[in-house]
Amino acid sequence: MNSVLRTTFVLTGVLFLSVSRPGIAKQPNYLFFLADDLGWKDLGCYGSTFYETPHLDKLASEGMVFTQAYTASTVCSPTRASVMTGQAPARHGCTNYGGQISIKHICLPKALKGGGYQTFFTGKWHIGKMTPSLAGFDVDLEIGARDGTPGDPKSTRRITRNTVEYLQELDGTKPFFAYVNYHAVHLPLREEPGLVAKYQQKLDKSPPKSVGPKGLEFERERVNKQVQNLPEYAAMMEGIDDSVAEILQVLEDQGLADDTVVIFTSDNGGLSTKPCTSNLPLRAGKGWAYEGGIRVPLIVKWPGKIEAGVMTDTPITSMDFYPTLEVLAGLSTLDSQHVDGVNFSQVLLGQAALKRETLYWHYPHYHGAGCIPVGAMRHGDWKLVHWYGEDRYELYNLAKDLSELHDVSQSKPEVLKELQLQWQNWLKSIPNIKYDNPNALRKK
Repeated sequence: MNSVLRTTFVLTGVLFLSVSRPGIAKQPNYLFFLADDLGWKDLGCYGSTFYETPHLDKLASEGMVFTQAYTASTVCSPTRASVMTGQAPARHGCTNYGGQISIKHICLPKALKGGGYQTFFTGKWHIGKMTPSLAGFDVDLEIGARDGTPGDPKSTRRITRNTVEYLQELDGTKPFFAYVNYHAVHLPLREEPGLVAKYQQKLDKSPPKSVGPKGLEFERERVNKQVQNLPEYAAMMEGIDDSVAEILQVLEDQGLADDTVVIFTSDNGGLSTKPCTSNLPLRAGKGWAYEGGIRVPLIVKWPGKIEAGVMTDTPITSMDFYPTLEVLAGLSTLDSQHVDGVNFSQVLLGQAALKRETLYWHYPHYHGAGCIPVGAMRHGDWKLVHWYGEDRYELYNLAKDLSELHDVSQSKPEVLKELQLQWQNWLKSIPNIKYDNPNALRKK
């Protein structure tokens, strides 16, 4: 865990176009993979033994692996909107899946486009009226969740094919930003039957066991999955892994690999309180503000710039991609747009630690995974969880209790009081913050 640091945000007037800074020899390309509901433990390089992800594991060995990467929300749409806007869900207003953000935002692809980039999108979008085209994508190949076929039920291969064709045909004189959003591994769990059969045989031959710890078998009235053992889910993971490999091979074939920053991450934690995956030793999963719902894999590779095989415990969140990609591209940052994002390019380049201490989450809704309206804050190693309807707080020390099994709110009253004040001040600082009435008032 990095030492306690502090972050400040500089607010300036909105600039429509990003202006290149002097001193950048060549703007990098960006290939950004975003998986759906893929959990922190779902890759081999993060500890999975049942799911097979050799290509993503290889990517991890060639780049930087973040052990404490977070999503802006416990569910998909708010996180996706935060990647595009550089703002926390509480601020941009899309706090639940299927939510909306204003079309007045200068989204990340529009900022990069203003700095000379070609922009491409394919796959899952799910940010309401702010369409990919309005967000600034030149090429918009959105694919709906129900657009799959029997041989490609999650459209994984179609999304990959779209990306391959784009990379083979793009203008080689300009940098590109390709944003590749998979529907996998979101419910329903479906994949090509041959792949499913492979993992059914693996399961029959050697059933995996829970990695523990004990005490996380239930979340409220929901059973919390204790082991990764679903053949359909494993097949979907292999489908993503093979697709990423295919796209990376095209980068090599086109001579683009050395000039491309590759990012792989997820939009929220794995769904564990329905029969999907296990995030153990992290608590709970998608929909919950415990670590299993918001901590995800993050791999970043840039040959010759980012040291290969490095693992960092620097906390990173969804809003940070916007300013970071601007800076790596040598563009002036739109600070009044991405007010909640922090540039972590110096972490990637091994130059300096990140100057931030606190992260916030606001999910004022009931979710089908069993969670009720909740907020959370991480301050250093401390994690505060606030159940809105009950107006009840929990306090955990993540350095000592990663699984959030031991609530120390009663034994650490001074810490609790200090963090409660900081949390309430943050809530008050967000203009027109939303609550899902009557959920904010209902007890459960």
